[in-house]
Amino acid sequence: MPTPPEGLREHELEPGVLSWVLDTPARRNAIHPSMFEWITARCIDLRGEVVILRGAGDRVFTSGFDLTALADPKLFQQPHPPDEALIRATTAIHTADATFVAALNGAVVGAGVELISVCDFRLACHGASLRLPAGKLGVVYHAAGLTRIHAAFGPTITRRLLLAGEKVEITDVRASLCALVQLDQLDAEARALAQRIRAQSARSVAGNRKLLRALDLTALPPDVLNAHAQTRREAYRHLAPSPAASRDE
Repeated sequence: MPTPPEGLREHELEPGVLSWVLDTPARRNAIHPSMFEWITARCIDLRGEVVILRGAGDRVFTSGFDLTALADPKLFQQPHPPDEALIRATTAIHTADATFVAALNGAVVGAGVELISVCDFRLACHGASLRLPAGKLGVVYHAAGLTRIHAAFGPTITRRLLLAGEKVEITDVRASLCALVQLDQLDAEARALAQRIRAQSARSVAGNRKLLRALDLTALPPDVLNAHAQTRREAYRHLAPSPAASRDE
């Protein structure tokens, strides 16, 4: 079992129920690529558990991808895009033999929106919100992630997030949640849901979960995907910091 990196904590709440906590308070629970890499590796070892994903504290689930990791211009010279660690992690969650519950204790920003979209269940506290600053940053979102956000929250919310850059209050996505509760009830509600899942037949949960996840993905034509990938590459070339600028910082 890989050891969690700094900023991410795992503990077992009870047999078969795990808690993963994003805990980088100085950066509002931002997610460093090393944390995404740990998620990718850890998912391989899961065998039917329920994983509750939460942000530390009582204000922010996550501020998204840790942008300090993008300061190195060499990152943009790699054959894969700078958000490859996020893509691998969400793909690993999607294929893992585990059921994921996102417990939203506050604002969910950027990559966090995709992270909760790939989870099987979402619970939230009153006052939580969603925001995707891709447009402000100049990022063209990857196809699988956009598909998951679209499946989780629907076409109108996805357009508000990605095209208008709006902050979406959690009450606007109530239909995408299995519970909306007070903050002091969030952990108990998530754990009770985990216990209900664990009380089902493991074979039934695994079989139904696999098909339900497949239903969330839309098969897009290869020409559409290839064109989108090219647009992403061009966008990231414009975002790459210059070596001189990096040395001056």
